[in-house]
Order: sequence, then C-alpha cells, then structure tokens
Amino acid sequence: MTEVISLSLPPQPIDPVIIAMIRRSGRSWWQAIYKDGRVLSEWDTLSTLPRLPLGDSSSSHWESVNKDGMVGLRLLCPNGMCGHLKAPEGHRFIQLKAAHLDIGPGGASRGIDAHIIGVIMDTNGNCFCRSWEYQSRQLIEFYDNVFQMKYLNTGKLSLDVQGVKL
Repeated sequence: MTEVISLSLPPQPIDPVIIAMIRRSGRSWWQAIYKDGRVLSEWDTLSTLPRLPLGDSSSSHWESVNKDGMVGLRLLCPNGMCGHLKAPEGHRFIQLKAAHLDIGPGGASRGIDAHIIGVIMDTNGNCFCRSWEYQSRQLIEFYDNVFQMKYLNTGKLSLDVQGVKL
C-alpha cells in the first residue's frame, strides 16, 4: 500500500540556500529518494550549467533517471511547501508538467499549468498525485489513472517516457 506523507514539511531537512533558490526560481522542482538514502534532485539532471535550482529546467531528463530503488518523490514548491510521496520499492513514480499553448492574433505563447508527481498504485494504472498549480500557487493532491488522466485533461501518459513498466 502507498504511504502518503504530510504536505507541509519534507521528511529530511533541505538546505536553506536551496530553499531560497527555489523561491527565487518561481517554479517547482522534483527530488527522488532512494532506499539507500541517496537523493537525486532535478537540477542534478540539467544538461546546462549551473546545476542548481536556478538553471534552465527544459534541459532536465526525468526519462533518463534510474528508477531502481526509488522509494520516494518530492515536489519542492516556490512557496516553501513540499509534496512528498513515499512507497515501497517496486511502486512506480511519475513526474510531468502540464502545459498549454495559446495561439492568437498577437502570436503564440506557452506556459506551464502544473507540475505533477505521482505514484502508480496498481497494474490498472491507478495513481495518487500531488501537483503544484502555477496559477493558483497551490499544492494539491488527487487520485487519477495513468491510462486516462482526467486532471487538466492530460489523457494517457506515455509510460515509456516515464520509465515505468506495469
């Protein structure tokens, strides 16, 4: 069974300098926790420098992250909140950003609506998720399904991109 931990504080302290960088970046960042105690932060996967929570996040690569031994996933939010998911080894974690593209007379604009982390709870694709919503600046939680995600009309997730095999 999936254990869900409090929305307010992460189970391990985070460096105050990192927290300040996340606040300044204005965006959310993920961290993966492994059973051996290792923590892999999204900024560690950036292909551009600096590898800090201030870099160009479009160069991070969730699909390349080793999922073996992953037992937790955090969503570090710019308001100081932390959404944390914890599950026994063998559960599958997902991470994605929901975005939009607006095309109008003045040209095109795009933006991120939400940053989502989740844990798949069964082979039917049912999942529990936490999401940082950029417009409302809130951290929310919800249940959904990776084969037809209703949240923000996301639809079917690519499990290959997520690095998940059910």
